[in-house]
Amino acid sequence: MFSLYHDRPFNIRYAVHQQNGRYTPELLRTHRTARASWLYIHRQHGIDLVGPTPDWSVRDDLVAYGRCAPARAASHTSLDGVGLWDQADAHAAAIRPDEPVLAHAVGSLPIGEDVASWRNLIEGFAEDHLTSQGMAVDWAIHHRVGTNDTPEILPHLHMLITTRVFDPSHVDVGRVRQNWLRTDKARKSLTEKWWAHSGLVPRSYTIAA
Repeated sequence: MFSLYHDRPFNIRYAVHQQNGRYTPELLRTHRTARASWLYIHRQHGIDLVGPTPDWSVRDDLVAYGRCAPARAASHTSLDGVGLWDQADAHAAAIRPDEPVLAHAVGSLPIGEDVASWRNLIEGFAEDHLTSQGMAVDWAIHHRVGTNDTPEILPHLHMLITTRVFDPSHVDVGRVRQNWLRTDKARKSLTEKWWAHSGLVPRSYTIAA
């Protein structure tokens, strides 16, 4: 049986305002705007440019969250919390609604470790491979231990990654950065970096000799 955890331990999709037939009903809820994605990974309920989102606050699997960002992003209080993603939505709507607002990555986490270990793993990866290139990242860990009444949710992370210039002082603010996860090669490279960093690889993956 196909397992997202074991067969596809890292996956990248985009939030795009101008959607198409490739969007499943779930993606139409979580990837319709940057704000919707932020509310989803933080398990909150709210309203985005489309209207009310599903009430993700009823889910009980959020165990930690945070942000990794270049210093210039942290210096603007208007970018705190969901403000960063509201800015991304505004720029996408005004500039190119058919271009990605953000990259939404989902990655499996090692089973049996604690939250502190997972946080170190995520922040080290984000700082080495994303913020060092200028991108900002909001991340959240979802996990739930199974009981007789509730199924187990294996530990995994969500990362919301900027695809646009977010620095309000920059002349290109709001415009897509073409070298920020915009190609199949870039997505594949980041995926393989996560496999190496986390030690979790697809069951079908063969390490070259």
